[in-house]
Amino acid sequence: MRSRYSAFVKADVAYLLYTRHSSTRSLDNPKLLQQSCQGTRWTGLHIQQCHQGQSNDNQGSVTFSAHYIENDKPGVLTETSRFVKEGQQWYYLDGNHGTAHTPPVTMPGRNEACWCGSGAKFKRCHG
Repeated sequence: MRSRYSAFVKADVAYLLYTRHSSTRSLDNPKLLQQSCQGTRWTGLHIQQCHQGQSNDNQGSVTFSAHYIENDKPGVLTETSRFVKEGQQWYYLDGNHGTAHTPPVTMPGRNEACWCGSGAKFKRCHG
C-alpha cells in the first residue's frame, strides 16, 4: 500500500500499472492515470486498519485515508483496498471508497487548525 501511495506521489504510472492485478489492470487508462497524478499533490497517508497481508498470507486489505490538494483545494480519499499475492509479489486488486472529512471551501491560514481534525496547525499538517 505504501509503495503504491509513493508511486502516486511520484507519478510513477508504470509502477502503478505493474502492481495492479492482471485481472483488473485493464480498468486503468495510463493516460488518464498520468493526468490524475500530475494534477494532484498528495500530502499524507494514514493507515487505519490492515487485515491479513502478512508474509504467510495470500490476500489482505488495507483501510486508509490519503490527503491531497487538487486545484488548490484539499481533499481526502478513503478506501479499503484489497490485495492478492502471487509468488512473492503483492498486487492491488480493487478498492471500496468510503466517506471522509469534507474539506473546507477555502484553505485555513498557516497558523490556523488544520481542516482534517488532527489538532495540528495547518502549516505542520497539510500546509
